[in-house]
Amino acid sequence: MKKFLPLPLALTVAVLCTLLLAGCHSLQKKEQLLTSAGFRAVSPTTAQQTAHLKSLPQGRIVPVRKHGQTLFVLADAKQNHLLIGNQSEYQAYKQLRLQRQLSEDKAATTDLNADSSAEWNAWGGLDSPLWSPEF
Repeated sequence: MKKFLPLPLALTVAVLCTLLLAGCHSLQKKEQLLTSAGFRAVSPTTAQQTAHLKSLPQGRIVPVRKHGQTLFVLADAKQNHLLIGNQSEYQAYKQLRLQRQLSEDKAATTDLNADSSAEWNAWGGLDSPLWSPEF
């Protein structure tokens, strides 16, 4: 007879896997936006650089001062690279991120509006006697 995981454990494993996959997809989107904004991918060439890459906060954009200039760095040890950009490239990234968010919000709103009007039409629409002031 086959043994299965207890339900709470199985649900926990399923949720963790979903969060892990969502996190990976989110990082991919962020990296695509960064490269579109002009960030450059730099791979470590020495063991010391690899160790430093792994010590950085992963998947987060971090400002770094170097030679009096602020650079923005995203470390991705799984892909074995840093994405590096300057101030103008970081501003371009923020603009692209905002445009993508507005586009996603507009699509979600369109879907919501289409769904809600279809559902309420089943009740006879808003002009139906069901929606009279006495209701």
